[in-house]
Amino acid sequence: MNIKNPHTQDWGILGQAIEALNHVTSIRFEIQEQDTRFGANEANFLADALINVGPYKGIHVDVKKHAPQAHVGTLINQIQRLPAPAILVADYINPKMADKLKQENIQFMDTAGNAFINLEPIYIFITGKNQNKDYIPPIQNKPNRAFEPKGLMVTYGFLTNPNLLNQPYREIAAATDVALGTVGWVIKALTAGQFIHTEARNNRRRITNYQKLLDRWTAAWPEKLKPKHHTGTFATDDPYWWKSVDIENYEGYWGGETAAALYTHYLKPEITTAYIPIYKQAKLIGDRRLRKAKEIDHFGRTEGIVELYTPFWLLEDKKINHLEPNKTLLRNANDHEYMNTIMEPGLVHPVLAYADLIATGDARNIEAARKLYDERIAQFSREDRD
Repeated sequence: MNIKNPHTQDWGILGQAIEALNHVTSIRFEIQEQDTRFGANEANFLADALINVGPYKGIHVDVKKHAPQAHVGTLINQIQRLPAPAILVADYINPKMADKLKQENIQFMDTAGNAFINLEPIYIFITGKNQNKDYIPPIQNKPNRAFEPKGLMVTYGFLTNPNLLNQPYREIAAATDVALGTVGWVIKALTAGQFIHTEARNNRRRITNYQKLLDRWTAAWPEKLKPKHHTGTFATDDPYWWKSVDIENYEGYWGGETAAALYTHYLKPEITTAYIPIYKQAKLIGDRRLRKAKEIDHFGRTEGIVELYTPFWLLEDKKINHLEPNKTLLRNANDHEYMNTIMEPGLVHPVLAYADLIATGDARNIEAARKLYDERIAQFSREDRD
């Protein structure tokens, strides 16, 4: 057994979860190896450990300090990316979360002894055990600051245009619409979390693991930043109303399932998501006769539901004004090519569409998110960041 850093928080969670299941079942759980890489692109694929479950050897596990309901889509996506059969290990899985994970056939175990293991002939489903009172939750550390609201805005800028990382702090602040001082602590936090690295030979910063940073952003986005920009849920009797709308006339962008459908031509959207400046939303609502959604609109249906948000990123016309007279952010020809290749008019950046899809926890949306990643995001995540 090869154990690395046995006193880390992840090791504590994994060790306690294994101990709990060994105590309540006759199946033997044990660690085979920690911190293992796999796949063709090792920078983007990392399992926290390999464990043995009875006769099954070398099962990949992903250890999470927290597994809240708000992160269910992100957790499902991450576990499904591991070689099957993979297992989620967390400090605590509540009954509602346990049912959702079981429904999606996501195996899990926690420090309280709750578990879902489906490895024929082994079948374990334990839920409802209270959180282990002896377990001490991890103290919030510096990397987490990058995933608070203002930090998320800056990190989003880096994910959508990695060249921004090497711009002066003042221009990063202008491009992401945050205070100058915010940029410094976000970069320090991302460095502390080993999400970005500064090369000693040329002092250039780069993203060390794009997928890992995207996963963290995607998990925090629906909980920390997205609700702050939600302006209302509406309904319409025509689920295809958006097809006849030029969203750019409202200075807006399609997001979520709608953006994914237009990017990939794969998903049939049910819920329509739009990001529109607040001063243009009333016009869209009036023009398309959208009504405030009532409980009856949500009962047993999702088609015809419309979610409106305000953009949290700086719109292009304002960005240009912020950067005058020293417009370096997008003056580089490679930056223009990057943005023009990955984005389409009237659609949010694929990174945001991806995060919207993952946040739903819906199996078809997670599948569409992976397709969107493969087609629009993965190629850029590898460039100049290996």
